[in-house]
Amino acid sequence: MTNSITSTNAVGNVVDSFRDLGFGGLLTYFTNLEPIHYITFTINLLILIFGRQIINHLTVQTVGAAPPQLRLLRILNAVLFLTYFFAVAFQFQLGSNISHTGLLVLLTYLIWQLTHSIILKKYGRKREVEGTSIYVESYTSSNLKLIALLILGVISGLVFLNLWKLEWLLQTTSFLGALAVLIFTTKDYWLKDFISGIIVISNGNIERGDVIRIPDENILAIVLETRTMLTLLRDVIRNHNITVPNSLLLNKQVEILTTESRKGIYDYVEFNIGYETDSEKARAYLLDVWKRACKITATINPEREGNIMLVENGDHAVTWRVLYNLRFEHEIATARNAVKLAAFELQDEHGVKLPTPLTHAFPGDPAVVSKPPAS
Repeated sequence: MTNSITSTNAVGNVVDSFRDLGFGGLLTYFTNLEPIHYITFTINLLILIFGRQIINHLTVQTVGAAPPQLRLLRILNAVLFLTYFFAVAFQFQLGSNISHTGLLVLLTYLIWQLTHSIILKKYGRKREVEGTSIYVESYTSSNLKLIALLILGVISGLVFLNLWKLEWLLQTTSFLGALAVLIFTTKDYWLKDFISGIIVISNGNIERGDVIRIPDENILAIVLETRTMLTLLRDVIRNHNITVPNSLLLNKQVEILTTESRKGIYDYVEFNIGYETDSEKARAYLLDVWKRACKITATINPEREGNIMLVENGDHAVTWRVLYNLRFEHEIATARNAVKLAAFELQDEHGVKLPTPLTHAFPGDPAVVSKPPAS
């Protein structure tokens, strides 16, 4: 009962205030406002009238429709209008900081909606649902959305502190100031990887599920996740997780083995065969190796014939390469093992010796000399 009486009295006070002011008083009140109040009030009024159209242009079609964004925009509108309403009702002048803050909140929200829309259109996944194209979040778009929200929040927070003359919070003696000093002094340890993470995620070249090879680090792995500071990988051979700094993916050569090309992925295994084995015999042997490997594992595509080539005439042996096509890039290690197993099983049948022959003799040992390369 008490709450009901209090609410009734509050409403009655507001009504009485409007009666006391009258039209002339309201006009006098509004003519004495600062320019920033007129700007904020006008923008808020336009958003109130054209809010649906604005949201429809700033957002993309997703699994959920635009109403949640529109409702939040309406709430912001209502709060700002109620601020002006009570200012008139209780006859107090609004400080310019209030209008600045209201304008900051509205613009921050609209900028966020625009940024989210751009990220979703470029990095999200497009789907057709009942004849309508919609966008759904992808791994890349989710990460970029969080980064964009963080940057926009920091910028808006700094503007807010300046509006309300709260710069003292950024002084070194304050908590925020101490936090800022800590971040600045440790930037050499995290900033490089943080920026590298943004670049890697935004480029979209290395995504979750891709098989990558980093030759300098002897890494052959599947990308599990790219975080703000590091990337989580799954080693293809050992099947354990690896974490690498994001800067490594930019500073080192990275081979991306995942592709959507119709030709698929190619890989190879090299063998050193002595000079006493002629080229025709070596080719026949390695072609049989490829055929046997296709039977050992379904990862190697038998529809694309293996390519046998000589890649180097070394001092001790000839280096031959077996190039083959993969159906499943995640099984690249399985395919290599199959080729090597086939080579081991067929060497006696073809009379080919895989061990690299000696081209010199030690004292007291008989010399085993392979034919030298042709000059």
